[in-house]
Amino acid sequence: MQPRTAFYALTLLLPACDNDDPPQDEPTIAELAACDESDLDPTPFMGPAFDDSGDLIAPLPQPHVVATTVGWHTPENTDALSAETQPPMMDLFTHDGFLGARFATSERCGSARTISLWRDDAARMKFVFGTVHSKAIKNGLKFTQGWETTNWSETASDQPPTWDDVRRRLNEIRQ
Repeated sequence: MQPRTAFYALTLLLPACDNDDPPQDEPTIAELAACDESDLDPTPFMGPAFDDSGDLIAPLPQPHVVATTVGWHTPENTDALSAETQPPMMDLFTHDGFLGARFATSERCGSARTISLWRDDAARMKFVFGTVHSKAIKNGLKFTQGWETTNWSETASDQPPTWDDVRRRLNEIRQ
């Protein structure tokens, strides 16, 4: 049994042991983000700027927009959250200005990560505020323990960021 799984199993048993105990606090985003995602299972980059192997066809335009998200599902809602995230993952590929994306999950941490690349912020915002993404956010947040996201205009690199790059960005804004 994974340590986090054992923790969740124990927290489910605690209320049965003593009803006078105060409820356990939810983990903070910083605590969730500190989980060791050494089992992270990423897809290659996909989209119009990438070939079938996930390699760039040509350098990314300067500037371009990078967006990243990470969410941590509640243990009992893995399948429900996955069902809510599938439609926007597919909808990405229908948007003008979309360059590419990759996705990753960590079973150990109960996390799901995204990196998406956009020609400009207007293209990204059309997706973010579109019907499919908005519905998924509205319906999916109830299945998460926490969620964070950030985006930036990339002017220094014509290469896609790594998972370490986007984790570092999220850590910086969380401080």
